[in-house]
Formats: sequence, structure tokens, C-alpha cells
Amino acid sequence: MKVSEKIFRDMYRQVCLLENPALAEKINPRAVFDYPPDEKLDGFVVYGYIDEDAGFSFKILAGAQISDNRLKIFPASYKKNFVLRRAEVDDAEIKLLAEDYAVAFRDKIQVINDNFATNPAKEQTRFIKTIDSLRHPNYPDDVLVLFHGENFQPEQAWVRCVAVEENLITGVLLNELRQNFGFTVGDKIVFGVTEIDGEIFCVIVK
Repeated sequence: MKVSEKIFRDMYRQVCLLENPALAEKINPRAVFDYPPDEKLDGFVVYGYIDEDAGFSFKILAGAQISDNRLKIFPASYKKNFVLRRAEVDDAEIKLLAEDYAVAFRDKIQVINDNFATNPAKEQTRFIKTIDSLRHPNYPDDVLVLFHGENFQPEQAWVRCVAVEENLITGVLLNELRQNFGFTVGDKIVFGVTEIDGEIFCVIVK
């Protein structure tokens, strides 16, 4: 299955195999390894996480070579930090790896989790499945919210989720609205989820 076909939660905080020989060939091995392997790589072992500023990302943990359905890995440098953004690897084949790999790279994974930790309230919004169709494919915290009101045309804008309570989600407005609904970029927005003619919408409450 390709990255583009996966829901972000399937890859979030998971050790995965990204298989794409063309991608592996494009990346300068000296940017990833202290001692680049002589072997040609078929892809990378990566760890998926969310960078709120850069979007869903994959930290390269190791190079990968696949032969006869066996995986040979070449650990990346501890001193170097090479990250792939989801938008760059949408066409790559992805496979979740066994828990053994998470154990093998636990120190690197802990550093990533610490550096990109978020508060529990925001973390909870990442597991609201009903709004998945409205999430930005590369920025899963960001959802399209419908603004409406008397004498206004309905208008959608991007809102970054920050918390959920009693079925209402709080977020921050990310882009200016064309109409004057009384909100500007950076304002707190409260919205709910509703179904209209069989389609799910996030709709502003206040």
C-alpha cells in the first residue's frame, strides 16, 4: 500500500518501511550515514510523527535493502537528522514493521517523541475519526471548517485543532476569510461535526 492510501494514524508513532528505490537514489547518503553503505538501497526504515509546522513527517532511522523478502538495514547516523515529509513520499510503498524494530531504535524514537510532544488535549483530537475526510492530507491537525450566518454565503477555512470537549472541538483559524464573519487569523474557533445530505462537515458554533 502507498503512503497516499494510508490514514495518518496508521503511520503515526510507528516504525515503517518506506520502499522506493528511486527516492533512495536521490538522497545523498552522506546526509544520512556516517559511513554510507556500498549496497544499493531499496528504501528506508522510518518513524512517523507530526511536526505541527512542517506536517506529517518520517525520520529516517536506517537504510533498507530487500532481498528474497528479507530486510537488511543500515543504521543512520546519530549525529545527522534527515527527515522526509509525507508530501515527498506519497508514492512510496509503506509497510509497518514489527515491534522489534521499535525496540532497536528506542533511543532515537524517544528523542523524536520528546521533541514533538503535544499536550493531551490536542493529542485527543488526532483520534477523532469522524473528521478524517476534512483533515489536510499532510497536516492532520488542520481541518476544513464551514462558516455560515445570516446574510453570508457559506465559506470554508482551515482551522488547527487544539482540544475537544463534550463533542465540540476548539481550534485556531489559519487563513483569512473572504467575508467578515468577525474572525481573523489566530482567533480561537469552536466547531462541531454534523452530517448534511450524507456528507460530513465541521461547522462553526462560535
